[in-house]
Formats: sequence, C-alpha cells, structure tokens
Amino acid sequence: MIKKYKYLLIIIFFISSKGQALSPEFEKELYIGCYSNSKGYIGPDGAKVYCSCTVDKLSEKFTDDQINEIFKMKPEEIMKATEFATIECENNK
Repeated sequence: MIKKYKYLLIIIFFISSKGQALSPEFEKELYIGCYSNSKGYIGPDGAKVYCSCTVDKLSEKFTDDQINEIFKMKPEEIMKATEFATIECENNK
C-alpha cells in the first residue's frame, strides 16, 4: 500500500516545491542586479558565490509575486524580509 502512494507523495512534493520557487527569468534578473552591485565590494569571484547563494535562498522561500510585493516595500522592510538570505550567504563566502 505504501509503495502505491510513494510516487504520489514524490509528485506532490515536486509540484509544491516548484510552486514556491522563483522563475528562472526572475532568478537571472536578481542575480544580475546582485552581481552588479556586489562585485565592486567583494570582487567578481566573491560576488558570484554570494549572489548565487542569495538568489537560491530567496527562491527557496518566495515566488515571483511574493518577491515583487517585497520589492514594493520601503528599503528597511525589504532588508528585513530578505536578511535571512544575506546573513546565511555572507557566512558562506
């Protein structure tokens, strides 16, 4: 009985996890913006690592619509909503 539902659970997990991700186009836009702003401070190699990490963390938590709503907020609110990614990725540089 469990074998029968195992594949259903895998499909549900895959669909739900993709539903909470940013689209590849949006990820690319975020990466380009991050990289442009970061390479002057941490160099090209550091910016690649940091921005890839940051975009991955944001994509794990937000959809395109959710991140668009966040980016409409005040700068302080944007920083608060996304600081989890910044903190984790700064520690992994």
